[in-house]
Amino acid sequence: MSSTKSAVIKSVVLVFFAALIVLGMYILLTRNKEKEPKYDESYSLSSVDEITTTDLEKSYPANPKKVVELYAKTMQVLYRETYTADQQIKMINVLAGLMDAELLANQGNFTQSMKNEVEERKKEDYSISNYVLLSKDVQETTVDGRKMCHVDLMYSLRKGTSGTSILKYRYVMRQDDAGKWKIMGWDLAPNEDDN
Repeated sequence: MSSTKSAVIKSVVLVFFAALIVLGMYILLTRNKEKEPKYDESYSLSSVDEITTTDLEKSYPANPKKVVELYAKTMQVLYRETYTADQQIKMINVLAGLMDAELLANQGNFTQSMKNEVEERKKEDYSISNYVLLSKDVQETTVDGRKMCHVDLMYSLRKGTSGTSILKYRYVMRQDDAGKWKIMGWDLAPNEDDN
């Protein structure tokens, strides 16, 4: 009888220690999980991040319309969003990367003039609420051995909370030696009646 009693006590003690080990492992595992950094998988890039992480060396827009779209989107973000001075420089560098070398050479200081323009527009409470490409088919032509075309784009420019004005611009594009379409200049687009 005493050997049976001793066996029961040993079994109870072993079950107790096994329960303690399981409980200790559970606490150890759950405590480490709580310390793991939680990442929000649903995080999406802000519009500022989207522009500032654009690497034109690796992924330049494929055609003239996409170049003008990226230019318009960058201007929209510069006018409307909040960002740091470093982020502003990165966005202005994206704009410069879309410009024809001749256009940039004729600018005194492109970065400073863009900073001034954006500061002035923000002070006047202007924002680009929307933009739409008007050019469906881009007609290419060759001038002095270089491909050129134009892309028309319409901006909705808002001042404060009221008044929206519609502006249509024509972007003159030229292909560089690497085959990338660059913005050579722009002006107000002609009215359809003028064609």
